Amino acid sequence: MNNFNDRERGFEAKYSFDLEQDFRIEAHLYKMLAVWAGEQMGMAPADCDAYAKKVIGEVIANPKENSIVTFLLADFGRNNIDVTVSTLQAKLEQLRPIARAEMLAG
Repeated sequence: MNNFNDRERGFEAKYSFDLEQDFRIEAHLYKMLAVWAGEQMGMAPADCDAYAKKVIGEVIANPKENSIVTFLLADFGRNNIDVTVSTLQAKLEQLRPIARAEMLAG
């Protein structure tokens, strides 16, 4: 019975680790997208980093499906920059493997 409990704890630990890792990858992905968005809006590099922190904070505080896309679209609109949902989603998918590789590399 002890082996079964150890095995169960191992699966639970792996599941917890995977969830945490996925969260970190997603946060890094959102940061990369927000920095890109800041660059598109003409922000300086330091301002892009501050903007990314603000965006990530908003998205985590108000988790909704596609909330990062919705948030960035609103900011692009306020800056009179024409960006579509499909453009943001394409950029998100382009950055996803890069974010994953960067986070897994350490």
